[in-house]
Amino acid sequence: MADRQPNPYRPGFNQPPVVFAGRSDVLDGAAEALEIAAYDGRTPRPLILLGPRGVGKTVTLGEIAELAAERHSWPAVHVEVKVGGRMLVELGSRLRDAAQLLAGTEPREPRRRPRVTGGKVEAHAFGIGGEVQLEAAADARSDDGLDAVLRTTMAAAVDAGAGLVITVDEVHNAAPEELALLCGTFQEHVPQGWPVVLALAALPTLRNNRGRRRLPTYLERAEWHDLDTLPPTEAREALVGPAQQAGRPMTPDAADLLLGHAGGYPYALQVAGHFAWRASHGSRSIGVDHARQAVPRIEADLAHLFRSRWDDASPREQEYLQAMAAVAARGEVPKGGAVAAELGVPVTSVSYLRARLLRKGTIYREAGGALHFITPGMGRWILDQDRQD
Repeated sequence: MADRQPNPYRPGFNQPPVVFAGRSDVLDGAAEALEIAAYDGRTPRPLILLGPRGVGKTVTLGEIAELAAERHSWPAVHVEVKVGGRMLVELGSRLRDAAQLLAGTEPREPRRRPRVTGGKVEAHAFGIGGEVQLEAAADARSDDGLDAVLRTTMAAAVDAGAGLVITVDEVHNAAPEELALLCGTFQEHVPQGWPVVLALAALPTLRNNRGRRRLPTYLERAEWHDLDTLPPTEAREALVGPAQQAGRPMTPDAADLLLGHAGGYPYALQVAGHFAWRASHGSRSIGVDHARQAVPRIEADLAHLFRSRWDDASPREQEYLQAMAAVAARGEVPKGGAVAAELGVPVTSVSYLRARLLRKGTIYREAGGALHFITPGMGRWILDQDRQD
């Protein structure tokens, strides 16, 4: 085992890549927000990361938490919102434990002890850095309101000469009432200048800001960051960097071939590197022959991702997705009207299909009306399937 070289690529969910490329704007915004909270006596506006699946929103939230720990020795609490879940109960549980961590006391004994599922805690000379991730027990206490728990936690942070980062993932799953209460609580306490940074991540459907789903004003005035596929330079950096650091560099020709299949989609880049590394076992570098060997595995891996979304669509929804893909392939913007025209029907007769696909998270709609697949590359896959049929 002494000569084993671990695969440096990480295509799994929420696994930070070895080379974190292309998100400098987000981290610059987070660094500024942390400085405002730490030094200026003001609570900065929240950060919102928006993008399709697989572009690194969750990982970027983790990078923001790491930034707070490294630069300010601040802890972070994290919540992932689940459909039908109780976001505020989970957040309250994590905040209570963060308060006790900041106060230097052991977490109190609830009726059932929470189960630690990840994260780390580090003691520093000035404050405490790290992350608190706890899975709340089903009967954990929830009688304290969010406002009271947040007040207690921030008092502990101020007493410790520290602050707090709160990261909330999958915010598009949040019930409107809970999201409104969360934002209303933070908005109410902005005048107190608490040293707290709130960072949220969601699918682009969060922008469907109407009716019952209308966003709270607090979020409308947030600092929004759109995460999408990486530009060519950053995509190449994300692909070749891990291999270089691991001592098995990738040749330019191999990188060109793999980039042709992965594009700038961060998840696909990790998949491509992963299988190219596997194909090059025993070699000193990853060459173009290794990349060619990896291509079928890359395509199969991504096809599974696309297939799961395709199979979740009804036959009529699949027709709508095919029309979307065809419009985009011609270089046109796939808005509702263009897709309906491709189907040869009035817009009103297929608007319900668009609405269903939006709710499922298979597609998303930009503010100007353009429709996109949540998973980059799916349109091309759909057209390839049509040709094979």
